[in-house]
Amino acid sequence: MRKQGKSRRRATRAMLLLLVISCASPIHFAAFQTSLASALEELNKGNVFEGINKLKLTLRETPQPQAYFYLSGIYTRMGRYDMAFRYLSSALQDNPSQAAYYDQLGLIRRYEGCRVEAMAAFNQALKLGMKNEEATLWRHIGDTHVDLLELDTAIDAFRNALRLRPEDAGTHLALGRIYLDRNDPATALAELRTALEIAPAVDGFHAALGRAYRATGDSESAIAILTKGIERDPADQESRYILAQTLLAVGRLKEGRQVLDDYQQLQERITQTNTRFEAGVERAEAGDLAEAEKMLQEALKLAPRYAPALQTLGTVLLDRANVEPALELFRQSLAVNPLNSETYFNMGAAYLRLGNLNEALEMTQKALVIDDEDARHYTQLAEIYSRLSKADQSRSALQKATELTSRPRDRQRERYRSEARRRDDTATVQQICSGPPSP
Repeated sequence: MRKQGKSRRRATRAMLLLLVISCASPIHFAAFQTSLASALEELNKGNVFEGINKLKLTLRETPQPQAYFYLSGIYTRMGRYDMAFRYLSSALQDNPSQAAYYDQLGLIRRYEGCRVEAMAAFNQALKLGMKNEEATLWRHIGDTHVDLLELDTAIDAFRNALRLRPEDAGTHLALGRIYLDRNDPATALAELRTALEIAPAVDGFHAALGRAYRATGDSESAIAILTKGIERDPADQESRYILAQTLLAVGRLKEGRQVLDDYQQLQERITQTNTRFEAGVERAEAGDLAEAEKMLQEALKLAPRYAPALQTLGTVLLDRANVEPALELFRQSLAVNPLNSETYFNMGAAYLRLGNLNEALEMTQKALVIDDEDARHYTQLAEIYSRLSKADQSRSALQKATELTSRPRDRQRERYRSEARRRDDTATVQQICSGPPSP
């Protein structure tokens, strides 16, 4: 899992760096290249928090569309699509002719579930011309056609991507999956073998290749590749299930039953973890903090590094005045997810209760780096400044909190459901799809 996470982070940093440079005109880039280069350096080191901070400082000094665009990409990958859209809107307002901006808009809309709007944005990017990144754009178009179950059109898009970038393992994998779903394992196998030669560590590759080998009657190759997939990522349940079915089909009953048992046990563990977590949140919302603590602790026994449970249990303990244990849970949560503004905010509240004002200030400011549109952060900052006898800073923070609270898009944060902020209900998705959020 750690190797997979590192691979994803490296790929994300590389893609973000390429996109921001590709859309930056020489004149604009030169105007703020020193501060932007410093932010990029932090991101390339894996210091995403520091990179976000420096990008926002860059915008305060010299507002430029490239920095807005870069922040939009980061927040998209964090799943904060509302913030990603607002940064992208600023980039588009300053420079509406950049194809890469419309490609980014398409990604945001696709992840929000607005596939028709996503396709419109991708087509605008095609019209403007993506230059060296046109292959990436065709890949995004293909993925969206898959979402829409338009598989023939998806194949055409992926073929266009490969025409421009033949060594894209992810696109070969996407094609392989389509051919598997269309019951054409021979063609799927050819695509997946090509992907294997290019980059055998692509997410989802082992399960797809295992399916293809099994469908073509090569059970031993299927067993070998699926076993490798599980060794690489023990949480790869798709590979585990296919492996169990393959072992049973070739008569290796004892091994197959053991793998199937492992699969079922892990599935049950996941279900129990989610059930206990949801029960804990519900009890906390009902005011039964003692029972909430019990449920959340049970969830963490099953999954000790489950960041949502660590964050929520820390909040419950903080509300029960168990401040030091709460702080320890918040630290553990940050070790898993260092970009959670809610955790920094709660750590600031904990230090404030302990009277450690400098630590409270540092944590609250970190919460603001990630989410500077949460009124609660400024309210807490105002209290800290007041207790530090910094009246002007306190007054300014309180004014900002009042301003944010008065905005139409401001909404009450759900204290025990901070991990479920994504807009996933049908009504809200429809509202998003019908147009951009209110400014």
